[in-house]
Amino acid sequence: MESLNEELMPGVSSNFNDDDYEELWVCILNTKGRYELSKNQARTVAQAMATGERGSIMFQTFAIPLAYVAEFYREKRWLKGIKALPARATEEEYIPMDPVKWEKMKQDLYRKLGKTPKKSPTIKEV
Repeated sequence: MESLNEELMPGVSSNFNDDDYEELWVCILNTKGRYELSKNQARTVAQAMATGERGSIMFQTFAIPLAYVAEFYREKRWLKGIKALPARATEEEYIPMDPVKWEKMKQDLYRKLGKTPKKSPTIKEV
C-alpha cells in the first residue's frame, strides 16, 4: 500500500533521510531571549531537556540556561545541497509581444519570403 505522500505526489521520490535536510530551530527563554539553532545544536538542547539536566548548555558564542526555556520548536526544514529545487523552479511569466510590433515583423517576414501577408482581424488600421 502506498503512503499518503506517494499517493498525493506520484513520481516524487520520498527516500530522503534526516541527513538530507537542514533545519532551523528556535529556543525562546522566559527572559525574552531568542536563539536560532542549527539542527545539531537543537539535538543537543533536546537531549539535555529529555534527560532532565538543569544547568546551562554552552555553545561557542552563547549559552542556553535550560531552566529558563519557555519555547523550543522547529521553525524551518528544507532540503540541502543538490536535492533541493533551484530558487526559481517555475517558468518565467509569459509576456506577449506588442500586436503592432508583431504585425510589422510578420509583414517583413512575408516580404522576405515573397508572399503576401494576410490582414489580421484584430489590428485596426488608423
